Amino acid sequence: MSREKWGKERILEVCQKLYEEWKIIPTKTLMIKRGYQKLARYAIPKYFKNFRNLHEALLLPNSRKSPEYWNLKNTVIELREFCQANRKLIEDTSITKAIYRIKNFGLMNAAQKHGGLKALNRRFKLGITFKSKKWTKSKVIHDLKEFHQSGQVINRKNLSSLGKNGLLWAISKFGNLTTFKRAIGIQAKKLQRWDDSSIIKNLKQLIVKHGFFPNTSVLKMLGRYDLLRAISNNGGFSKFTKLLNAPSRTFFPAKDGHYLQSSYECIFDNILFKYDIPHLVHVRISEEHLYKCDFLIGNTYIEIAGYRRSNSNSYEVKMARKIQIYKELKKEYIIIPQKVFCQRIEYIEKKVLCIINKIDLQPAKPLVPQRDSCLKPPTFWADFKNIENELKPFILKYDRMPTIKELYNAGKAMVVHAIYRYHGTTYDVAQLLKVKSKQVSQQYYTRNKTIHDYKQLCIAHNKYLTIKQLYSLNLRSLAHAINKHCGFQGIRQECKLGFSIRQVRQPVFSYEDIILEYKNLCKQYRRFLTRRELTDYGFSSLAGYLNRHGLSLRLARKKSGLSFITPYLPWNYYTLTEVVEAYKEQCQIHGHFLTRREALTVLSPKMIGHIDRYISYTKLKEMTELKF
Repeated sequence: MSREKWGKERILEVCQKLYEEWKIIPTKTLMIKRGYQKLARYAIPKYFKNFRNLHEALLLPNSRKSPEYWNLKNTVIELREFCQANRKLIEDTSITKAIYRIKNFGLMNAAQKHGGLKALNRRFKLGITFKSKKWTKSKVIHDLKEFHQSGQVINRKNLSSLGKNGLLWAISKFGNLTTFKRAIGIQAKKLQRWDDSSIIKNLKQLIVKHGFFPNTSVLKMLGRYDLLRAISNNGGFSKFTKLLNAPSRTFFPAKDGHYLQSSYECIFDNILFKYDIPHLVHVRISEEHLYKCDFLIGNTYIEIAGYRRSNSNSYEVKMARKIQIYKELKKEYIIIPQKVFCQRIEYIEKKVLCIINKIDLQPAKPLVPQRDSCLKPPTFWADFKNIENELKPFILKYDRMPTIKELYNAGKAMVVHAIYRYHGTTYDVAQLLKVKSKQVSQQYYTRNKTIHDYKQLCIAHNKYLTIKQLYSLNLRSLAHAINKHCGFQGIRQECKLGFSIRQVRQPVFSYEDIILEYKNLCKQYRRFLTRRELTDYGFSSLAGYLNRHGLSLRLARKKSGLSFITPYLPWNYYTLTEVVEAYKEQCQIHGHFLTRREALTVLSPKMIGHIDRYISYTKLKEMTELKF
């Protein structure tokens, strides 16, 4: 799925087709409603600044009159003509409803600008009859009771949507909505006066309950619109994350101990935990692919949709690829859309349970064992207690510290990485836990000790041992020490045993053979493979040949002639002059230095990524030599 490139000619061509197809002038609202969000929100403002310029370029009639047109004289003429043309509609409804029904918003705005409909009617004797209702407190209470008995929710938003603006005006005249709700026997919440201390108090309660700082989506799900509105009106989320020293997390901890990548996933996981539904998270779809599902329930793979990145379709491309893999492998899958989670938590729970009831919760025996590879944040692994909890089952099983190979075979690669990143080596961890260990300390193998042990092993086997043979004897630490001190060739010279050295001549691959091999592998996996993927899939020799021939992946991909999407750009893809000129041009158009968020709407995501990685916005502003 290639990303569509927009230009002036392309925009004009598409908009002309839409005009011919829809038979009406394409406006911003209409285009967004019918699925042309990127064109309406990014492409047209970038190349035409506004829709009026676009309509002029297309030579389309513009029914909207300019603000200068609506002077007092023209307003009265237009109003008189409107009354004559829509007399029956005005008699059946009212002048205001008739104007809104015809959607003549320009006339209504102009009338309000010049004093209102009643003032214009009195001054110029337009002959408009206004249907007025004399409101009293008893009439307000009577109407509100009728609405309440008919099952309507009594709030300002609902009354306005029902067209009861007159009733709302009367409520404001005689008091407030809370007073009238109590008068008709409806329990009304006491209005809370929000300040920083009350917001922090409410946020602390939510953090204790859910385990993380709630974002906008979570507050909406919990129905805490009052708190959300208070945060927005008192400085925003960034202010309160600093006050509470609890920045919004990259991962969201669920109640069952899983860490999820979004609040939607976290809510879904908590519902599964509440109803004791067995599930796995972040399971690989197959051994041949690196893609992982969000959840696995029985034999059904669950994807929680909802991530959106403005001006980029990378998420959509990835999701489309996963769906293609599900179909190719004939696996059952369900995609839960974002709209399911954009409602109150009670309704989310009902919808989720309705979806789960259609799933067979008894999984068939898989051909390959499926492992739960839940992600964990760095702070989780930095805590030694969590490492200890992960290792306890292995220590009980082996009565010693497990080896790295045993941890890898059990699918605990993340534990191994965490040990070496935060806690030294497996030997150091064993000393802290006070258990036996097959591993030795890093200082155990000195140069003399390494030579002595290797010499004794070679004498016992009557030959020089290779690194593969040392691995098979579970002497990895000795093999690593040899590589560290003098290498296998050097240590054999130090031993002076006189054994013959059998050298295996590696097959010679030409430049063309390597590119052909890489091309065939990319065809097989239907994408460009990275060096890490070549190693993971068992083609480490090919990765080595690429290095020996000085072939970069970018050059290999270019020579292969394949047209797959390239996810990464080289550092020299953009020149510094190109980036500075592009940024400078947009700053001059807008009249100020663009922030990163603003630059995303006018520059390509690839260029934004290049600025983030190789330049900075401070340096970029200095290079433009602009003075705003």
